[in-house]
Amino acid sequence: MRVERHRTAIKRTALSRPVATALADGIIRDGSSVFDYGCGRGGDVDRLHRLGYQATGWDPVHRPQGARSPADVVNIGYVVNVIENPRERRAALTDAWRLATRALVVAGRTIGEDRAPAGIVHGDGLLTARRTFQKLFTHTELGDWITDVLGVRPYAAAPGVFYVFRDDEDALTFLRSRIAVYRPRVRIDPHDEYDAHRDVIQPLLDFMTTHGRAPRSTELTDEQRHDLRIAVGGAARATRIIRSVTDDSFWEEVVVHRRNELLVTLALSRFRGVDLRSDPTTRLDVKQLFGSEDAAHAEAHRLLLASSDPSIRYVNALASPVGRVSGTSLYVHTSALAQTPPVLRVLDGCARLLAGASVGVNIVRLSFVKAEVEYRVYEDFDRHAHPQMLSSSTVAIGDLDVTWARYLDPRTRPVLHRKEEFVAKDYPRHALFAALSRAEDRHGLYSDPAVIRTAGEWDAVLRERGLKISGHRLSAAPN
Repeated sequence: MRVERHRTAIKRTALSRPVATALADGIIRDGSSVFDYGCGRGGDVDRLHRLGYQATGWDPVHRPQGARSPADVVNIGYVVNVIENPRERRAALTDAWRLATRALVVAGRTIGEDRAPAGIVHGDGLLTARRTFQKLFTHTELGDWITDVLGVRPYAAAPGVFYVFRDDEDALTFLRSRIAVYRPRVRIDPHDEYDAHRDVIQPLLDFMTTHGRAPRSTELTDEQRHDLRIAVGGAARATRIIRSVTDDSFWEEVVVHRRNELLVTLALSRFRGVDLRSDPTTRLDVKQLFGSEDAAHAEAHRLLLASSDPSIRYVNALASPVGRVSGTSLYVHTSALAQTPPVLRVLDGCARLLAGASVGVNIVRLSFVKAEVEYRVYEDFDRHAHPQMLSSSTVAIGDLDVTWARYLDPRTRPVLHRKEEFVAKDYPRHALFAALSRAEDRHGLYSDPAVIRTAGEWDAVLRERGLKISGHRLSAAPN
């Protein structure tokens, strides 16, 4: 039975998800050359051109004249799932990897995350009514297949989207992007010399608050060293000025958070086998804050092991300064994730490296009973007083499995209450959320949590009590 592959090429009105994801993650960045392997009608190539990127593409049907030439980033998006011959499928992936000088972006349709097409069994996939072939992978299966074909473990970028990197430096940069980071807010005391040279000193202050230490001379640009020397006599003098206008307690807090951030980074690099030796700045941070690389790696190894222990996860969930403990999990808003204990941040990091990042996630559920993380997508968290859950993805780390759920019926969608409990106290709308919850408490709306779990149930309770919510204000409903 003949498969008509050319019918799988669709006309796009926007960038494809793998290309849009690679742009958002900085894989495709300024100056990058991009090659689209199996570009179909060339929609991604044309749009990348309009964005100012050097982009070319090849497709056996629609752009057969395009040269298959090396590029910084090669995208092979939704190609491997339409090739019915397993040997040819492997050859296409291998050829695309051969052309990628820095990174390969691989995307395929996945079971659960995508709606399965109707069709009859054909080889290891389905033949649709349009005589096109579709091989649907599980998310984990696609990652394992890439590893098997290329001999390199890919990084999950999003459901069904993976990156394969040529060197550890790019892999480490991507790994860091998956770690939630918290920076304490600095308060500057009035000081004439600091105020007079604020713009020149600011890059030094930024470095110190990021790394928890003063920079080496080689970590500043020639221009920065020159400007500091002219303005205040040099970086050492500028460092003393910074310390004179800030509290010691602030720097103690900075060091604690940077140590934790490094521990999480080292633990996740161990989880993924990334070599940190390619980053001299991180190595200097480690030596400054831990005394030695061996000491830091040993502590990170213990942290990684601890993240797999339910009792340790439980204790850390109870001790978390942010989030709500309910049932067997800690629930936390994404804005506060970086303030959870390192053990739970490692759990989250492992899940993100396995499953990638789903779009629109605002609540994260960190289980302390199972090595499991759920990423929930609610309606606009700030705008809706009680956002409805639209979808979720659950990552079972031990099983290397990802499952998805969608909530299509507005009446039966789970609804969120007491939003202030999920965010940090310095969240811009914390006070507004808390005021609404207090008003709802006074009216007894939370007296029976079992009957207000869904949007339909919540609306029914409000009607029974003769109440309505406008914005974040509770009031009597009109008769």
